Amino acid sequence: MKWVIWLMAIASTSALVVLWFWEVRRLLRQHRSMVESARCQLAAFEKRAAEAAGNTDVAEVLRRSESIYRQAAGNYNETLHRPWIYIPGRLMGFHYEEAAKVPGRVHI
Repeated sequence: MKWVIWLMAIASTSALVVLWFWEVRRLLRQHRSMVESARCQLAAFEKRAAEAAGNTDVAEVLRRSESIYRQAAGNYNETLHRPWIYIPGRLMGFHYEEAAKVPGRVHI
């Protein structure tokens, strides 16, 4: 009878860990998708800015696109920095986005 209690404890703990990792993966993939989208948008506007050199409207859109990318990468890094997200995130291969590292903070 004692083994049933141990079996239930192992099963419930395993289920908790699986759900924890699943939710962290979903959250980090969502944030990383936003970063990738912003990176693609930035690359497109950089190409357009190179073609239309000297155009102030294009330069303003490029500046705004860079700002969006930095904000998306910063949000991703802040999410990954949370302790309950950092451990499973790093174990699953998520890394900090280089473009938005916070000065003075240790990024492993």
